[in-house]
Amino acid sequence: MSQKSELLSNRFKELLDLGRYVLSTSRQPPPNVIGDNRVDLDSSQQWATSTAQLLGSLFGSESEYDKRLNEAFRHPGYESDMKRGMAVLSAAWNDYSKGYLIEVKSLIRAEVFDDFLEQAQHLFEQGFYQPAAVIAGGVLEDALRKLCQRAGIPLSAKPKLDIMNAELVKKGVYNTLVQKRITWLADLRNKAAHGKWTEFAASDVETMLAQVRSFATDYLS
Repeated sequence: MSQKSELLSNRFKELLDLGRYVLSTSRQPPPNVIGDNRVDLDSSQQWATSTAQLLGSLFGSESEYDKRLNEAFRHPGYESDMKRGMAVLSAAWNDYSKGYLIEVKSLIRAEVFDDFLEQAQHLFEQGFYQPAAVIAGGVLEDALRKLCQRAGIPLSAKPKLDIMNAELVKKGVYNTLVQKRITWLADLRNKAAHGKWTEFAASDVETMLAQVRSFATDYLS
């Protein structure tokens, strides 16, 4: 295990331990107050802040984990919110500890293969189909950017994939059937990048790898 992976694992465990401590402070609400049991307010806020920071740094501020945490933890100091928040953290730890959340940036930079698609294929064959989808999506995005440049389509510093896709159809580089295929591939990449593991399967990624390779061959050769 790398030093960074060990640090992240330890941080997950620290926050799970802190969460369990917070739940151990559960008490009934004051007399004549109707509602959920209460937990220590300061500790619950500390836990929520640190957990949001950890999940945000790993998955981004718009990931499925981040959304679930925001939905779960609306009332600091309430036991039910704390339990729901702990469920989100536990799910993230389960995925991370089983190797599902390999840092995609590190994988892309790794000089294991010259060809990113070969790298994605290797990951897929090793069972890491989620990061394979992200890498294949990056190849697709780069291919669209190159096609736009060839077609003389002006691009912003960080062009969105759906905009490039639409502009290439307008220019006649490919037809609407290809556009729909690109839209599906982009949606799959986004689900993988945002940790929505339950919304696609390994078979989808297998199809994605074949289609991205075919698209690159057809339009960039």
